Amino acid sequence: MKKNKLFWILTVVCVLNFAAHLYFYPSLPDIVPTHWGANGQVNGWGPKSTVLILAALPFAMLILFEVIRKIDPKHQNFEKFGKVWNLFVVLFTVMMAAFSWLSELAVFGKLPDSSNLVSILVCGGIGVLFIILGNFMPQIKQNYTFGCRTPWALNDEHNWQRTQRMGGYTFVVMGIVLLVLAFLGGLLGDIATLIVLLAAVLGGSAWIYLYSYLVYVGKMK
Repeated sequence: MKKNKLFWILTVVCVLNFAAHLYFYPSLPDIVPTHWGANGQVNGWGPKSTVLILAALPFAMLILFEVIRKIDPKHQNFEKFGKVWNLFVVLFTVMMAAFSWLSELAVFGKLPDSSNLVSILVCGGIGVLFIILGNFMPQIKQNYTFGCRTPWALNDEHNWQRTQRMGGYTFVVMGIVLLVLAFLGGLLGDIATLIVLLAAVLGGSAWIYLYSYLVYVGKMK
């Protein structure tokens, strides 16, 4: 009952968000900004229909989350970490809805050009999400949808627990890196920011995968 209630509350949020976009849609120019560099300069443009696509994404992702949770082979384990899963779904949905307004904010002059406000909002917001997830990750039980799902962790509960604990530390570190990039990306430039971002995310993911394997072969006691 609680899951259904949360789903419908978030559905209302997504519908209201999309309706608000429709209200402002006629006021938008045919071409709107869709991408920003690390220094805050607009470096990507697209048709204003892009706004409606981005506005529909939160609801599309909400439905996807609900479907994959139900079809997960270990879906019964979601009951054991329901609060963590619900927190993630709420934060992700609200964050996506907020990000969908960047084009309108830029068009209506609410995002100063050449400021790093977009980087702070997007990169910083994702960084905070990573840090929050990192703190709760050890509570996640075995499943094929959510958490650090290596083959060795899925095959062994002890490995799963160890992998989620290490994944939690790693996600917090990645989140801190993203927060630093949110404020310093403008100084580093687009290329350097992208390199650091990929190194943090891909490097962190590779380490989690390697750690899980090392636990499997007994190298991590």
